[in-house]
Amino acid sequence: MIPASEVLAIGSLLLLTAGYWLSSGPHAFAGRRLPVTAGHRLCMVGWLALGGFWWSEVAYYATLPVNDPVNAFFCAMALPFFGYLAYHHWLTIYWKQEYPALRWLVAMTIVAGGIYFLVERIPLLAGWLILVVAEQSVWLLDIFGYPTALEALDYGSGSRWYRIGSTHQGVSVPVEAEWRDPMSSPVSIVLACTALQSMIIFVGGVLCTSAPRQRRLYAFLATVPTIYLLNLIRNAVVIWLTYQNVWGEDTFYYAHAWIGKGGSLIALVALAYIVFHYLPEMQDAILGVMDLPWREPPSGRRTPPFAAGTPGWIYAAAALGLALVPFAAATGLPSDMPLRGAGWAAATLLVLGSGLLWFHRDPQRLIEDDVVSPADGTVLSVNEQGGRAQLSIFMSPLDVHVNRAPLDGRVVAQHRSGVGFNPAYGADADVNLQLRTELETAIGLVVVIQVAGALARRITSYLSEGQQLVKGERIGIIHLGSRVDLELPGKAKMVVTPGQKLQAGQTVARLTRP
Repeated sequence: MIPASEVLAIGSLLLLTAGYWLSSGPHAFAGRRLPVTAGHRLCMVGWLALGGFWWSEVAYYATLPVNDPVNAFFCAMALPFFGYLAYHHWLTIYWKQEYPALRWLVAMTIVAGGIYFLVERIPLLAGWLILVVAEQSVWLLDIFGYPTALEALDYGSGSRWYRIGSTHQGVSVPVEAEWRDPMSSPVSIVLACTALQSMIIFVGGVLCTSAPRQRRLYAFLATVPTIYLLNLIRNAVVIWLTYQNVWGEDTFYYAHAWIGKGGSLIALVALAYIVFHYLPEMQDAILGVMDLPWREPPSGRRTPPFAAGTPGWIYAAAALGLALVPFAAATGLPSDMPLRGAGWAAATLLVLGSGLLWFHRDPQRLIEDDVVSPADGTVLSVNEQGGRAQLSIFMSPLDVHVNRAPLDGRVVAQHRSGVGFNPAYGADADVNLQLRTELETAIGLVVVIQVAGALARRITSYLSEGQQLVKGERIGIIHLGSRVDLELPGKAKMVVTPGQKLQAGQTVARLTRP
């Protein structure tokens, strides 16, 4: 039976390829017109499948004999990251607005992922590359007076033509040396030691830019051979440190996971700078991907499904909790693995992050006639004082916390006052932190007062003085609920009663008709 990880790996690339082709423009298949949106939907599923595949690899990298916490953590972050990319394809559909950097990333992933999975799934290819890198790595050690030998290439068990998850079958070349400390750990060259992943990232990024062919060739020649040479040096250093047993039994761990990975990261950043010199188009694409969190919606559109002003740490908590799940589920983690026993942390972050994201949801609302409710919640009171109608709405932590304009109007003033954080449903809440927004409307002055409560200690306004509002437009959010008061001129007659449940946009008062 084919493992789920294999289906996710191959399926993700097929889905992304089909999605890239379909999203390039309208296509016809079997006499039917295929819309561009179908391509983006396929890309969404493809990204999620790719994230699921790398998520399934966490246990391999986190457990012995690999014991590589850096790669394990990168794999764990794949599902949150690729899920975020899938979300932006959904925004592309919702906004009807293409984002070129996202399309470049899809193409780069198809090229880089296709090369990687081809080599990794065919042991003959993987073995050839491993052997070439191993021979040249030990050649460097020979030059510096440390004669080193290779044992026979070990293909492991299974077919040499195609193998599901060949990384797990251990295609490797053991390294031996007479100068090796007898207490040191054995070292073998495997596919991860070939720098294949780093090289194909640059290959995919360079090939998929829109730059002229000559400049892409220059960028390729300036980076890929350099990565290959630096990787040989890294392998030689890791072998030397390990076989010298510099830090005892932990030498390989520190040499490979920290010195090797850290040096590789610094080298990749330097090489990226060189690439940007030849290919500013690639730099623009990368910066475009980095700017995804600040992607602006078209005029009149919003960024669903969460409210503007949702704190970034909430998204980070949910993503980190999701990344810790495979560590919590993995068995046989070594005692020195930093994320060993991450179950409670994963559960806490997931519950906290998901719960707070749900609290900050921002669904669509049907906007009704006359004066509409500025908030979801329960009617606390309906009064008339000084010729003005007054409505007070309590927003529990379970209600939507985004507030809306009750009528068309212009913002004439906003005032913050109060310092308390008493329960919003009590009389003491009148001294709480609050934001008073005054609107000039067709029926006169309308006032919306957002009041903080015991849990809600932050009020975010989306408005500026002089801004023209449309009825039902979002005006701000009170984080984690609280209370919203509405004051209307006498021309409005309340049609709601205490205890009634409301949704923002629902009619709460009828206007007196002439």
